[in-house]
Amino acid sequence: MDLPQTIEENEVHRGWLRIVKRRLRHANGGVQEYEIVNPNTHSVCALVLDINGDVVLIELYRFGQHRRPMELPAGAVEEGESLVQAIAREILEETGYEGTLTEVGEHFIAAEHGVTRHVFVAQNSKQVAQPTPEQSEIDEGAQVRILTIEDFKSLVRSGMLTETGAAFMALDHLDLL
Repeated sequence: MDLPQTIEENEVHRGWLRIVKRRLRHANGGVQEYEIVNPNTHSVCALVLDINGDVVLIELYRFGQHRRPMELPAGAVEEGESLVQAIAREILEETGYEGTLTEVGEHFIAAEHGVTRHVFVAQNSKQVAQPTPEQSEIDEGAQVRILTIEDFKSLVRSGMLTETGAAFMALDHLDLL
């Protein structure tokens, strides 16, 4: 089936999130308007395993859920950065760790998002520095947490990890599901 034709596109918000309103004509002639969050952008995310095979996570306040979930190190790809440079930077900033990186796949965050998330595994990771979180992460009380792989798999299965899809992709790549 053919993709809809874009009739008009306008930016309606630019802040921490960018929102674009796109008017489309579908193959059957119907016209619909959609709001897309961060269209045509890329982010990175990694399952970080330390030298013991334990998982390195971040815990911080998230305003959307109004709670402190655990997360995989993740973030936006900055202009001029490769995907590997972006995830290495994010892991180091958020956890202070470095490891051997392998890209394991990509997925979309949600239907209304235009973000492609690139998923990595960082193995044999070691802490080489103290975390240097961004000011917003400091305000949100970011803390590094270490879980055994079994506890991490339980967390993923519970649905209480913010990057569940990325975690499943990484665990599948490692044959740990």
